[in-house]
Amino acid sequence: MAPLTDTERAEQRRQQVLDAAAQCFRAHGFHGASMAEIARTAGMSPGHIYNLFENKEELIAAIVARDQALWLAKAEAMLRGPDVAQAMLDGVCHGVSDCTALPDAALRLEVAAEAGRNPKLAAVVQAADAASRERCQALLSAALGQRGLSLDAATLRARASVLAALFDGLMVRSVRDPAMDKPQLVTQIRRLVQALIEA
Repeated sequence: MAPLTDTERAEQRRQQVLDAAAQCFRAHGFHGASMAEIARTAGMSPGHIYNLFENKEELIAAIVARDQALWLAKAEAMLRGPDVAQAMLDGVCHGVSDCTALPDAALRLEVAAEAGRNPKLAAVVQAADAASRERCQALLSAALGQRGLSLDAATLRARASVLAALFDGLMVRSVRDPAMDKPQLVTQIRRLVQALIEA
């Protein structure tokens, strides 16, 4: 195996810090987790952390961007497939699993709560959400188009928002009802998604 380049090592350290920050935010909340604790969890000095991220807001913004990049990559893979509607239906199981994984759900809810108090972070979260909904609209449009169907832009936007609300709501439900019957959830959500990809 070839040794890592300086750029690869820097990215590896950056991801190490983000993993540590996510762990600390899950355990103690945004305000309860200190940069010193994040540094200890990452196995680095606080000075090294500050070389990579100016403050906790930048850490949260980077965590949001990392999560968004994963979703956008999945959306692009679905868009490239021969049957976008089927890809969306097949993706429901993973979406339910992802949104009901309690540690990750708790972190996303913590980010949302902080965005409700912090205008700078709200702008980051809202921009990420807008980009994600745009990709969702593209998926809906492609799924319909492959069946010779189409919807006006306002309806597509509304349906993308419904899908976002559905999966966002699962995060709240996972905290309130961690014993949810996930196989049944997948079955019912597939039915809802099927309805949304029909004209």
